[in-house]
Amino acid sequence: MIKKKLEVSPKRRIAAFSLVVSIFLVTIKVLAAYFSNSLGIFSEALNNGLDLVTVLITFLAIRMSTKPADRDHTYGHGKYENFSAFIELVIISGLCIFIMYKSVQRIITRDFELFLPWPIFLVLGVSVALNIIRVILLRNAARKYHSFAFRAEFINYSGDIISSVVVIAGLLLARAGMVLADPIASILVALVVMGLSFRLSVNIVKNLLDYIPREVTGKIRGAVSGIKEIAQINDIKVHEVGGIKFINLDLAIPNNVYLSQVEQIKGKVRDAIKKEFPDSNIIAEIRPGFCKDNVSDSIKSVALNQPEIEDIHNIYVYSVGPYLDISLHVKLSKDFNLKEVEALTKQTEKKLKGKIENLRRIYIHAEDLSSKEGWDDVTQQSGAIIQQIKQEISAFIEPVSCHHFTVLKKDHYCHVAFHCRLDSRLNIEQAHKIITKVEDFIKTNIENVDDVLIHVEPNEYTC
Repeated sequence: MIKKKLEVSPKRRIAAFSLVVSIFLVTIKVLAAYFSNSLGIFSEALNNGLDLVTVLITFLAIRMSTKPADRDHTYGHGKYENFSAFIELVIISGLCIFIMYKSVQRIITRDFELFLPWPIFLVLGVSVALNIIRVILLRNAARKYHSFAFRAEFINYSGDIISSVVVIAGLLLARAGMVLADPIASILVALVVMGLSFRLSVNIVKNLLDYIPREVTGKIRGAVSGIKEIAQINDIKVHEVGGIKFINLDLAIPNNVYLSQVEQIKGKVRDAIKKEFPDSNIIAEIRPGFCKDNVSDSIKSVALNQPEIEDIHNIYVYSVGPYLDISLHVKLSKDFNLKEVEALTKQTEKKLKGKIENLRRIYIHAEDLSSKEGWDDVTQQSGAIIQQIKQEISAFIEPVSCHHFTVLKKDHYCHVAFHCRLDSRLNIEQAHKIITKVEDFIKTNIENVDDVLIHVEPNEYTC
């Protein structure tokens, strides 16, 4: 908050300085135009008079744009600068057309009478010096704060410097007898300023219409793609307000990433984008991505996106020759009659067959949301089963490493869970293959055990 206040104050001081300079220049140029009868000086005075209006617009816009975000302007008030800059450029263009009209009128009417004492040139010289100082300040502010309002001001007063120099040259030529030089100089100045204004107005309109160059989204995508934890970039949205880019990301991560890692991944995303765009506000939505080659992931992806399904469990995948059979239990979000359950089941089966190749049969067991499976903990009475498990798996795992057994029983079936230790030098893939083989072996060879869950721990000392 302190940093923001320190940045806001210089913006207002620069706008206030520009306002004071405009008031001073309008005063002395009106007097010079009155005494000299020069169309060039008159155009300069009129230019500075409208500058005074545009500076007031910019000053008020800066005051508005530096206000913090609120309920009505959730992205802040930066668009006020863009709008004020557009209004300013419209005024400048109108001024240029008026000056060209008056110049052509003077050429037609042959009204070339001028009074050009040396103080007139002194006024124009002071005007050039003040505008040079103002342009330098505005250029630096426009770059520092990425402000369209300051950029419009910079173009305006750069045009003022050019116009003053051209007017001075035209007046010197007119004083030497080339009477057409004064109106021609005014036309040249108007054309230059209109050209500069048009270039900036295109950028301002694009910004007001939320145009974001492809390079911006390309750089964001490149920065995020370099983070190994990001599996997929679903969407990138960028909204620019007052030089600040508000970046919204929809990202997918592997479904085996722990919840505790998500904030760390978001931090990496922010750091990567901040390197490209320091003035940015980043919101990253991260969701688990499902791997299409993993059958269980595909089942979860389909079933959990059915609004009528609250939860799924007991997923089994059976390889039957070149085909797959699957079974799963689904917990419904509300009470359904049999007809509604049948319709939901058929709809889910259709989606699963569209997502999983070589799927032959699907068995879906629907449960009411309020229903709860009643299991009895029979661990204390299951010494014989535990001992049998240790003996049967001794070819795969050291029996002494198996511990923390839990045996749950329902009807005539048991679910068994326990911990075991494997060589810590094994990688995840190797360990997973061993555990899968052990789980399948237990379910096949030990009667009444229909589900097994094994938690693996590293064995720091090996035989």
